[in-house]
Amino acid sequence: MNNIMVKSFKDITPELQSIAGGKGSMLAKMFQRGYPVPDGFVIFPAAFQDEKLLDEAREEIKSLLTDIRKNNADAKFAVRSSALSEDSSQASFAGEFESFLNIETYSGILDAVFMVFKSKESERVRTYSSVQGIEQSHQMAIIVQLMVQSEISGVLFSADPITGSYTSMTGNYVFGLGEQLVSGEADAYDFKISRPKGKYEGPEEFKKYASKLYMYAASLEKEFVNPQDIEWAVTNGKIYILQARPITT
Repeated sequence: MNNIMVKSFKDITPELQSIAGGKGSMLAKMFQRGYPVPDGFVIFPAAFQDEKLLDEAREEIKSLLTDIRKNNADAKFAVRSSALSEDSSQASFAGEFESFLNIETYSGILDAVFMVFKSKESERVRTYSSVQGIEQSHQMAIIVQLMVQSEISGVLFSADPITGSYTSMTGNYVFGLGEQLVSGEADAYDFKISRPKGKYEGPEEFKKYASKLYMYAASLEKEFVNPQDIEWAVTNGKIYILQARPITT
């Protein structure tokens, strides 16, 4: 198992999930269970040797990119970290490692993969690790995933992240890519979906998506036995789930 280098979401078995990182394993589980997750693959830690991406891994990456492009002619990709210590119930590492968006070329993706891999050595990662009491060097898996050209991007907490209350789900969104939400570049619109019937309170323009998002969130929470912090996007009238992790308080 330790010599597995690259696998598509659909082919990541339960045995491989432990080396796919929190983010990678969760995306694979959701993809395989029919949630609307954009296609992609995980590059495992074994793909790197002496800080370099092995040639065999490069060929596997090229092959998987070709497969995805068959159904997505103008595909652009996101390259993100999935460190084995990341997105656990103890620590999220949200925003600590590098990520890259809207990459089109094979060479650009390889460059991004290397920069994400190297970001495990950054000062901010060392500081966050120390605060969380995580002292070991980070084993790094990396996600390459089809970009959704988001018209709306947001987050949804299936329980209150401060109090733990299940009375309602709370979220917010921006128009365009979700990075504006993370960075605070754009003003976010807040909304709430009350249990048990999914009553929506928030801007009228988002109301038509609320019931479907509520359904996905309730299903994820039940299936993974924890309240979830969910990243999602809307494009062409369809909701996509981009990430889900246990809520860390």
